[in-house]
Amino acid sequence: MTSSPQKSAFSKHTQEQIQQPSTTANTNDENPYGQMSLTARLLVFLLVPSATGLIGLFSSFLQSTRTPPEGQEPHTIDLDRDFMTPFLLGLAFVIVIGFQTGGFRVAGGMTAMERKFALSWPKAKRVRKVRRERVIVEDEDGDLDDDTKKDR
Repeated sequence: MTSSPQKSAFSKHTQEQIQQPSTTANTNDENPYGQMSLTARLLVFLLVPSATGLIGLFSSFLQSTRTPPEGQEPHTIDLDRDFMTPFLLGLAFVIVIGFQTGGFRVAGGMTAMERKFALSWPKAKRVRKVRRERVIVEDEDGDLDDDTKKDR
């Protein structure tokens, strides 16, 4: 008989959770910092790959200024190898980060970020195991009493 109050308390709790509105939907609308502007996104998509490409080009320039050891060819600057490869890697990096953050959105302002996964896993349900034991008690008279008969 103890399970019915627990069921009613549980059902009340689940009904309260269903009726409560989602708080994350309201925070993006109220917060001006919830989403990056278009100019900020364009700057991120242009500056990060361009910076990595220029760093690669600069390191190739520094390598070409050294005098090569005897028997080796001097280092030549190749725009495709020295600028485009780091540029494309930086662009791929920014695109992946953009997908993972949902378009550089921040839920709840700049302080908290809610993760949203591509796959939703089923919620685990707790299974409560009920263990019933049969206890046999001997009376003073020597009679055996079974406690399970009293519960029925």
